[in-house]
Amino acid sequence: MSSSGLLRSHLLFGRCWSVGVPNFKHGLLIPLRRYSQFIEQPRLNPVGIQYLSKSLQKQVFGNADSKVSKMLTGLSAEEKQALLNMSRQLLKNHDLLDKKTTVVEPISFDIPQLQGSSLDEHFQKLGQFASEPYKTMAIQKYKTIVKRPEKWIRQSGWTRYAPGEAPKRVPFPLEDVLTFDVETLYKISHYPTLATALSDKAWYAWCSPFICEESKLYKHLIPLDTINKTQLVIGHNVSYDRARVLEEYNFKRSKAFFLDTQSLHIVSSGLSSRQRPTFIKRKNIIKNMGKKGKEDGEDGDEGLDNINLENLTLSDLEEQDPWLNLSTMNSLADVASFHCGIKMDKSPRDYFDSTDKNVIIDNFELLVDYCATDVEVTSKVFDKVFPLFLQRCPHPVSFGALRPLSSCILPTNHNDWNKYINGAESLYQSAKLDIEAKIIQIVEETVLLRDYPTNEQSAQKINNDPWLRQLDWTITPLRLTKKGVPVKRQKLPGYPEWYRSLFLNNTMEKPKITLRSRNIPIFFKLSWESKPVVWTKESGWCFSVDKNELKTFEAKNYILADHESTDDYQTDFKCPDEILFKIPHPNGPNFNCTSLVSKPFIHFYEKEVLKSESDLAHKALQINSSGSYWMSARERIMSQHVVKEPDFPKEFKALASTSVNNEENTNNVNDLGIILPIVTPMGTITRRAVESTWLTASNAKTNRIGSELKTQVKAPPGYCFVGADVDSEELWIASLVGDSVFNMHGGTAIGWMCLEGTKNAGTDLHTKTANILGCSRNEAKIFNYGRIYGAGVKFAGQLLKQFNPSLSDEEVKKVANTLYENTKGKKRRSKIFEQFWYGGSESVLFNKLENIAEQDVPRTPVLGGSITTSLMKKNLKANSYLPSRINWAIQSSGVDYLHLLCCSMHYLIEKYSLNARLCITIHDEIRYLATEEDKYKVAMALQISNLWTRAIFCEQMGIDDLPQNCAFFSAVDIDKVLRKEVDMDCITPSNPVAIPHGESLDIQTLLSKPEAALGSGKDDVNVSDYPYVAREPVFEQYNKSYTKEFIKYFIRMQVQTNKSEVSRLEREYVRELTSNQFSKDGQQVEYDYKDYARDIKQGRKKKINIMVKSFNANRAELDYQHSESLKTDHGPPLKQMTTRSTQDTFKKDNNNNILLIKKPQTLDYSTLHELSHMSSDPVPEKDLIAKTTPASSRSSKGEPKKRFKSYIEGKGYDAFYQSVRQNSRYRSY
Repeated sequence: MSSSGLLRSHLLFGRCWSVGVPNFKHGLLIPLRRYSQFIEQPRLNPVGIQYLSKSLQKQVFGNADSKVSKMLTGLSAEEKQALLNMSRQLLKNHDLLDKKTTVVEPISFDIPQLQGSSLDEHFQKLGQFASEPYKTMAIQKYKTIVKRPEKWIRQSGWTRYAPGEAPKRVPFPLEDVLTFDVETLYKISHYPTLATALSDKAWYAWCSPFICEESKLYKHLIPLDTINKTQLVIGHNVSYDRARVLEEYNFKRSKAFFLDTQSLHIVSSGLSSRQRPTFIKRKNIIKNMGKKGKEDGEDGDEGLDNINLENLTLSDLEEQDPWLNLSTMNSLADVASFHCGIKMDKSPRDYFDSTDKNVIIDNFELLVDYCATDVEVTSKVFDKVFPLFLQRCPHPVSFGALRPLSSCILPTNHNDWNKYINGAESLYQSAKLDIEAKIIQIVEETVLLRDYPTNEQSAQKINNDPWLRQLDWTITPLRLTKKGVPVKRQKLPGYPEWYRSLFLNNTMEKPKITLRSRNIPIFFKLSWESKPVVWTKESGWCFSVDKNELKTFEAKNYILADHESTDDYQTDFKCPDEILFKIPHPNGPNFNCTSLVSKPFIHFYEKEVLKSESDLAHKALQINSSGSYWMSARERIMSQHVVKEPDFPKEFKALASTSVNNEENTNNVNDLGIILPIVTPMGTITRRAVESTWLTASNAKTNRIGSELKTQVKAPPGYCFVGADVDSEELWIASLVGDSVFNMHGGTAIGWMCLEGTKNAGTDLHTKTANILGCSRNEAKIFNYGRIYGAGVKFAGQLLKQFNPSLSDEEVKKVANTLYENTKGKKRRSKIFEQFWYGGSESVLFNKLENIAEQDVPRTPVLGGSITTSLMKKNLKANSYLPSRINWAIQSSGVDYLHLLCCSMHYLIEKYSLNARLCITIHDEIRYLATEEDKYKVAMALQISNLWTRAIFCEQMGIDDLPQNCAFFSAVDIDKVLRKEVDMDCITPSNPVAIPHGESLDIQTLLSKPEAALGSGKDDVNVSDYPYVAREPVFEQYNKSYTKEFIKYFIRMQVQTNKSEVSRLEREYVRELTSNQFSKDGQQVEYDYKDYARDIKQGRKKKINIMVKSFNANRAELDYQHSESLKTDHGPPLKQMTTRSTQDTFKKDNNNNILLIKKPQTLDYSTLHELSHMSSDPVPEKDLIAKTTPASSRSSKGEPKKRFKSYIEGKGYDAFYQSVRQNSRYRSY
């Protein structure tokens, strides 16, 4: 982008207008004269959504004429207006029609030229630019394994073992494609101990000088020369191995692509989180079967056969869930067994548990061979899973984005890092001691009542206190010898039993008690719903209420404790009028609550459902809450592998920016440390990245020790972080899926709310949900995202109960149903249609999402990535896992968004020589490490990348335009530390000093900075030579069968709120559809809703599945598909099969019987299929196809008529009709 381009940007800052929606006709964009105060007229769509400026729209969507979606091709102006009217009706139903929208000055500036004539071509080329030469290297990777050396030499550094050559020391492996594995003595350090690598020409082994007794230090890294040489490095969970590679600790990005076989497996054959428990259950059954076989002395197949006969659980499980045999867990051993049939012996890895390096030295040959086996197996696994990955994710962007995502880097100041850890740990331990001191104080005060046998006041205190009376006050008397002398070594004689149990031995001076001790809720005098808590063996923690309150608490959905616990309580404490209810466990009613001071219950303290009668307890609970984050995360944080510059003074390359003076660089360079996070770039079946510490780190909170973790990632002098959060990424994608049905942004209620809804007007999605539920807006977000990801009413009810436990069962059900009827809509089941949703603000969206999920091979709308084998519909039986499949469609599309951003940024960084590299991505956040000189250019590159990415989502869903208010990031952050917002002080108990704020720039502010101009770019970065393969958008494939009937009826049905109106439309649809079909053959036949319903019941027709191919598709193609389906035993006729050509053959009599009118003049498969069912001797469908389909012509789409003719000639035309006449239901006309 040139400076002149920036200066030409048409912006009037501060001019923002809220306007009503004008009256549009036929869905056209009409310039509005009322905006004369703007330099450029804004472009508004028919529901008031402002689109891109004319200039940007032309630059982004190409110079060709507007590519109207095929969904609307052939529609008249009246039909387009009808579609718009349906959208307006939907908005009106949800009080959104003609609401004011925000219109601002159109943003117009020059952006880098599109690389091709469309965004699809543009991103295909950018994807190939990011992928090559690595993708070619992966495809051409060696398949033959070089013979392994018979002996390994223990010498430091790399040793090369090539067949026919003597072992030879080398500085690093010489070839470009390697399979790589590292082993560490992890209890000593995170630095590598051993490594092996395999190329097409040689084996390699690396030994640390530490185990070669050449160095007493274990701090050594493995050189691979990745800075200078383009390499493909393959490994299983390869990010762990990358963190031991010397050259990766560098701000200059290496030339290596670390390709993870674990990720490739997860995408192609991985398990969803919902499937994992079932899979583990099956795995345990197999394991137990194996043990039983050994115990019985059986071996071989015979033993297994006997076990299967005796135990049918496994076969039942696999029959119910066929996917169990088509997927596995993610470890190398599991993956190798599944894909390659290799059984691995992983027992040698136990040697690496040692803290003695001599264990490695003494077993050197065995352990290097073990490491080499991992490499060999990983190579074979790669050969299997990489082709599967390319099938699942064919778009080059899906591969190209993996390189930056596999090369994350987190700079830090290692001195500050150590201070952070020591400070947080010290504060945590101090808080822990403080808690324990307060608990002991409570205990010591309580034990003063041990004189109750002789002190009536103490006895009354115990008996009248609902908590203290639960303690065991049995006192063990002092034992004396015959001489009257106390027996030696007695354990606290004269003290109650509960107190004595706190002393583990006679030498202890203080009681041993922590927050995890069982009696803590008693000492803290905790109450639930203002009722004292009670411990029971069978039901865990409960609370006691009067019997006359039974119905009140049952109505609140509480569950009674078991009868034995209640009886014991009534007897022991002489309270027959009290009963016990279980305190609800966060995981559900089947679990007993065993701790009330753990993290899940902090929420209930804040809501005052759980309260304490003790002031000391309040303080202790506050301290516990403060330390909860550090307590849960400390092990992961303290185990981070921080490599410090002083440990590698000759090799470690610390980069210094020219914009910072030398004195500052000199003072800070020795403090530099780098963490390479162990990221699995596609760690879930949705292809989301997974990492245990940084991707789950919370934001800084004032009352949480150590919660400022992310701020410990610090840009070194001369550098800064440039990044952004994608605004409502997955919600926008979901709403766009719905809007695509109307071919217009904001066409659905959820789409409009996502783009134009505001908190103040109460029109945004979260505010509307909060109003329905009576909860906070933040709590409403959880409901909304859960619903979008496929969660049902049950989920909403459980969550509502967690947020407000006082709600009754009836209230929870009513509120949850109201929410879902207003959003997802009502479920429609009829005699004609498969179920669909109607009447809600999200009904159109969910019908579309379920349409994607119900495809044989669901694919993401933009990059066309397909779902893992374990969730394909054909592999599901007892469990449909529909929520998982809907969740996949949204989250995987969100990953497509991230991958498009990464490939776009890669291109712009290379094209405009920007000094920047990807630092980390955290779901919808992306952060780059950039030099100070280039920070504004990197910010501009991010804005352009977001514009392109949003635009291709629209293009691939059939809308060739983009709303201006979501085209750009709302802000790009420039900061010195990682944090959610640049203006967060990040003050916590362990960080009392505010961190200086960063800089946040919206697109207007960025355009006003001349230093944000990208310039002309390098000529040698040219992607025009990469090939482009035109592809049919996924939604266009889904939309092929959208007909006039579909637009006229199906969408109308979905936007209705009245059930009777939906029924009327169904009846009208059947009449119109069938009459249209009959009239094509010149026949006038009375065929109504009842006929259609009867034919469905009798199996002659299938229910129409909303939004799948259902109508007027090519007959010959359908016949061919049907025959192929039968040949491969894929089931009954396709849903598309109708009987158009048989209608002129039949007519109804007064008794509703079908009359045979005449022999049809022409035959097709539908006629034969219909007549076969009417025949007294129906022809089996398989025979029908087999007899009518010669083997040589079964793959031809033009053969149906020949097949039918040959069948009739073989059977005899009249004989076939005679069999029809003999059927008692039918008679000749």
